[in-house]
Amino acid sequence: MDLSLKGKVAIVTGAGGGGIGTAAAYQLAGEGATVVANDIDRGWADKVAKQVVSMGSKSIATYADVAIFKDCTAMVDKALSEFKRVDILVTIPAYMGSGSFADSSMDNAHRVVDVTFWGTLNAIKAALKPMLAQRSGSVVCMGSDSARMMPRGESMYAASKSAIMTFATCLAKEVGSSRVRINVVNAALVSTPDQEGLEGHYARHYPLGRFPTSNEVADTIAFLASDRAAMITGQSISVNSGLL
Repeated sequence: MDLSLKGKVAIVTGAGGGGIGTAAAYQLAGEGATVVANDIDRGWADKVAKQVVSMGSKSIATYADVAIFKDCTAMVDKALSEFKRVDILVTIPAYMGSGSFADSSMDNAHRVVDVTFWGTLNAIKAALKPMLAQRSGSVVCMGSDSARMMPRGESMYAASKSAIMTFATCLAKEVGSSRVRINVVNAALVSTPDQEGLEGHYARHYPLGRFPTSNEVADTIAFLASDRAAMITGQSISVNSGLL
């Protein structure tokens, strides 16, 4: 399907690391979008931006720490300075922390919320200004099936992802009249080379027999970011091989 993203400017936070954020940046670029590749790791942000350019799309790298609001405003300001508009925001911040809530420090708990929840809200708050002004835009937040499954040892992470889904649904109602859409894509475990053994062990729990890949999650992100999903907002969609 042609998603008609040529001429659209997309910011992807958490674009580095070779996971879903990287796949989303490349998928959007493959559909013709200009990509602002943001990652706190400068090497990764630069690598993704260079790859996007090699694919024939425009791109710049930014290095915002999404847990800091002024970094997010600087990220959006750079996108506007270079490309004059922001049409798409894909937010993929995640910090799972370490250990259970009972056994870990409050600093650890705060960091999970600061990166995962506030990192999403900071980026959205910064990007909403140009989107509302141009009366169009699509925000796709990365959620997690952890919010639904509530696994042991991920209480702060699951709570942060659950809060993102509630926030996105409420915000979609606030900004819908300005033709700005807000959606969430959830995933459970995603197939990576270092999870081959884990995937074999857990495959029986997945109706489709395997974990989704980062590219398959990115397909849904790109669709929701596009005008093909013009009537979809306030939704949380799971890409999880049917895991219930």
